[in-house]
Amino acid sequence: MASQVLIEVIRDVVNPFEVHASALESTGEFNRQADEVLSAIGPSGVTLDPTIAPVPMLLHAAPVSTLDRNTLQQLNTRGLESARRPQSGSRLESTAATRSFGGRSTVVAATVDEGRIAELRKRPDILVWPNSELVLLDDTATAARVDCRPFRAGVDLDTIRATLAVDRAWTDGFKGKDIVVGIIDEGVNGATYPVSGGFSRPASPAQPGSAAVTSHGSMCAADVKVAAPDARLYDYPFLGIPNSGGALQMFQAVLDQRLRDGTPHITNNSYGFTGVPDTATFPNHEIHDINHPLHRKVREVIAAGVACLFAAGNCGGDCPSGNCQSSGIGAGQSIHASNSLAEVITVAAVNNSRERIGYSSQGPGMFERQKPDIASYSHIFGNFGPGRPGGTAQPFDNGTSAATPVAAGVAAMLLSAFPGLTPAQLKDVLIRTAIGGGGWNADFGHGIIDAGAAYNFLKTSPPPPIV
Repeated sequence: MASQVLIEVIRDVVNPFEVHASALESTGEFNRQADEVLSAIGPSGVTLDPTIAPVPMLLHAAPVSTLDRNTLQQLNTRGLESARRPQSGSRLESTAATRSFGGRSTVVAATVDEGRIAELRKRPDILVWPNSELVLLDDTATAARVDCRPFRAGVDLDTIRATLAVDRAWTDGFKGKDIVVGIIDEGVNGATYPVSGGFSRPASPAQPGSAAVTSHGSMCAADVKVAAPDARLYDYPFLGIPNSGGALQMFQAVLDQRLRDGTPHITNNSYGFTGVPDTATFPNHEIHDINHPLHRKVREVIAAGVACLFAAGNCGGDCPSGNCQSSGIGAGQSIHASNSLAEVITVAAVNNSRERIGYSSQGPGMFERQKPDIASYSHIFGNFGPGRPGGTAQPFDNGTSAATPVAAGVAAMLLSAFPGLTPAQLKDVLIRTAIGGGGWNADFGHGIIDAGAAYNFLKTSPPPPIV
């Protein structure tokens, strides 16, 4: 019997970003690096995933040390420097911007015989992590201030824009221009929602912009455009590889790009897990172990200046999505893994009447307890609905999957007006100006997103300039 896992080899990696870029550009270099890592592991009973290049890790799999704090500060400094440079995207700039970094380890995705897993766990230079399946967080579920089936009618774009109160920012000329949102999902249809970058490797079947217009990623792209119609989109189609290893590769691609030219500025993440595995059996599962490589990579990306928005999930106790497992339903059980990291912005779902949609996952989070952070709007005619590009295969854009890119669009709108906002400042202003704020609760977080209030607050209390 064999299992899909991530194997982390503890070893120094010189110029990790250049090494990783080389693997993506050259099949020969990809294979050379894979063979080198496989040799360090020992090839018996181990088959590497040929679709995922070895990923360098900058942070240790341990509590944050002084060395890790220095790395996080370096990432922040390099991310800001890259954001200031002209966006030529040259390979030379990438090398110059990242030469001082040193990788701490390398992660590969592999299928491993059970006997070898036990052996590898005993080695001091090897860590074995789960490579678990991830799920799109659209709603497939079968009511007081909670909206459950039959859901209230969806609303059109003009209605949701009025509810968000984007008019003043738009009148002032801020619609997300020059801000790049990375859609980490199953892919975006570039003919309908043009993409200007993202993850691309010659051998990959999922190229940026190649997905169908009915894809989950196309829905996310449409919903970013609700508040930020002028934002640019990058497509990171990891759900062609719907597991933690695929996501890890996409976040590494985001980090590569960020340190090369200062983009993307935001990532949208509308996926997660739908059940909680037993701790005794799976102690280092992504849901239980904050040191999992995927979580460390997300933290690296945020440290480099990229705001990461994650869907809370669709396993709320009132009417959970049909794919939710009983172990992951309801308060305290349904927001977990990277979606509950302190550094990310975790988004719950409400309808246009500001009622909580009953499938929206409820806190406390399993890492950071005060999750979700905010609620945003779902059930809108964005990609899906009458006359919409994706047609009427479903009645409207739904799930916390739709609420999250709506919030990402608000973030892009704000960043186009106030480009100096750090991820922490952006999160703070969204929380500070949320409707119904004044305290956190498990259903709405700190309140419902208010684009107009956030913009007005920043107009009167702008963040200090970056020096």
